[in-house]
Amino acid sequence: MKNRQMQGYVGAIISVVLLAVLPLKMGSHSVLSLMHLDVSILSEMLLFGIAAMSVNLLLGYTGLMSFGNAAYFGLGAYGAGLSIHYLNVNFIEGALIGTAIAFIGGLLVGPFLLRRRGIYFALLTLAFGQVFYFIAYRANEFTGGEDGMSFSRPYFGFPGWHTDLHETTFYYLMLLVFAAVLLGFWLIVRSPFGRTLQAIRQNELRVRYLGLDSNKFIFVALLVSAGMAGLAGALYGLLIMFAAPLMLDWQQSGDFVMIMILGGAGTIWGPIVGSLIYVIGKDIVSTLTQTWQIYIGALFVICVLAFPRGLLGTLLYAIARRDVGAPVSEEEVAHKTWEHGGSAGTPTGAAVAAAEQKES
Repeated sequence: MKNRQMQGYVGAIISVVLLAVLPLKMGSHSVLSLMHLDVSILSEMLLFGIAAMSVNLLLGYTGLMSFGNAAYFGLGAYGAGLSIHYLNVNFIEGALIGTAIAFIGGLLVGPFLLRRRGIYFALLTLAFGQVFYFIAYRANEFTGGEDGMSFSRPYFGFPGWHTDLHETTFYYLMLLVFAAVLLGFWLIVRSPFGRTLQAIRQNELRVRYLGLDSNKFIFVALLVSAGMAGLAGALYGLLIMFAAPLMLDWQQSGDFVMIMILGGAGTIWGPIVGSLIYVIGKDIVSTLTQTWQIYIGALFVICVLAFPRGLLGTLLYAIARRDVGAPVSEEEVAHKTWEHGGSAGTPTGAAVAAAEQKES
């Protein structure tokens, strides 16, 4: 078990280091230039990964399908843009205001969602997301309506020191934010709170029988998810210096869900793997054809059929089954996850827990 944890830590460090060296030039070229990619694509990948991580907390770890996280994403972008336009705030203040507005949006919507589960929960998140979308669409005087609003990227700094953020500097700042969010997400899902969310995913009735109010845990998860999506949206707005109603639309929520499923629901790194495939794939295919959505959709269908647990989830599950030496039956899934907690309330988490039990 200790060896497995050490391998995970080493893999995470190597991944962050690789992300850090991608923009660096080796001679006259960098890895990105050889791939004909701009550094802003990497920033977008990290921010979409954070947004997909917010969906992962609800769907992958709590078992609640959400089609409304784009609302918090768009609220974050508009919060940052409006505060910069009207209040002339700096970069940090704009990002914090955008995150706070998305958090407040979660506070307003959360009580209406608590007593709904399954398809009703998903439809309510979709409905509230569209409410925010139409507010942004109709409030022409403030949001620019259908055309959106442009704003300049303010300086980054503190009283007495500040600097302008160019694309490469912005990327390294996003990498730092991503690493902090990833660490916080890992701590959350491995905490007693996170394991209670996983228990809710497996059997909410049993959680209630233990004397725990599942609605309180779900409400906190909704707020954390809204804050994460809002932070990603605020930073994305600062990346492209633009905010538009389409950022709040249900199609944007669908993109986040697709990114999470591509990488693997209920895995720590799944959202960033899915974001890597989606963002870079979209950038490359869109330069070749205007109907790039068809090809991205076909890729998604193929991945779902071939890798039902997502790319990373399927890989982790295969490794765990190899270590156990025998397939993990579906009947063992709930028992192993309930008993060990593990990385998620998923078959992947159950297989990993079984492997750890064999090692001990």
